[in-house]
Amino acid sequence: MRTKPLREAIAAPLDRGVRAYRHGYPSDLTGWHYHPEYELHAIRRSSGLCYVGTYTGPFEPGNLILTGPNLPHMWVTDADGYADDEFLGDFIPGRDLVLQFSAEFAGRCIEQFADCSALRDLLTQGTSGLLFSDEVSASVIPKIEELVDQYGPRRLALFFDIVDCLIADEGKQSLSVEWKSYSCKYPQRLENILRTIAENISRPEFTCSELAEMENMELSTFSRFFERHIRCGCVEYINRLRIFKACQLLIETDGTITGIAHDVGYGTLSTFNRNFQRYIDLSPTAFRSLRRHGQRHRAAIERPPKGEPRSSDPAKGPSNA
Repeated sequence: MRTKPLREAIAAPLDRGVRAYRHGYPSDLTGWHYHPEYELHAIRRSSGLCYVGTYTGPFEPGNLILTGPNLPHMWVTDADGYADDEFLGDFIPGRDLVLQFSAEFAGRCIEQFADCSALRDLLTQGTSGLLFSDEVSASVIPKIEELVDQYGPRRLALFFDIVDCLIADEGKQSLSVEWKSYSCKYPQRLENILRTIAENISRPEFTCSELAEMENMELSTFSRFFERHIRCGCVEYINRLRIFKACQLLIETDGTITGIAHDVGYGTLSTFNRNFQRYIDLSPTAFRSLRRHGQRHRAAIERPPKGEPRSSDPAKGPSNA
């Protein structure tokens, strides 16, 4: 059983700055995964639960989200999401529409074109994920559809048109807590930290102290750095990634609760159950039953009003990572 986020290798030609494609569900690209590229992800059909970093919430057709480098993410269609008669058994063709580009490519755009300066703030905000308004999503998704099949100058023209729409969206929302605009002086360090977490969260012995030591930082300094840029504590972040991976396994596999708890990095079942209840507002058994048998659970995952936190309040404090 694969239990940690899979590092997705983005195969983009050297002469291209962006990559766009469609794929169905399930596929090798729909598990709990991460990559160093930015990703603009649109859902074209089905519904279920979206997991981006420390955020979980419902998705439906038209959902458009930007994820930053090394931020684990996945979209899991649940039983209700297969209601459309056109779906072929357990496969949903063309569910996902994806646009990916590297930080290096975006950086060159910002450096060489003064008109791209506003892109910097969008990329910074995308570190923890951004959900775009329904209106902007409706206008951007057809542009991504067109970009998939375009080459040459038209391809770049569409990319900059899309970026312009995203930057201008006054209704976009951060997927962690209300956004605060901080400039990261050490983006490579932040990327290294997020990548290391993604690669190690399935290890029960993995701790924030180990991370701090790897970065040659005092734990207190590391904790301030992490919370400043991720908007939640390191322990909180690790626990959420573990629980969200468990959600996927509960929906998509028949593994035992105890086995899943161990596979996602918990040494004791009681700690796993306590954190699962805290973040999902259900026991693991109840969650599996609801999501796999077509009953909708919305108590903990409804979209909050604009400006409110999009996930459980990090101020509640960490819980045994």
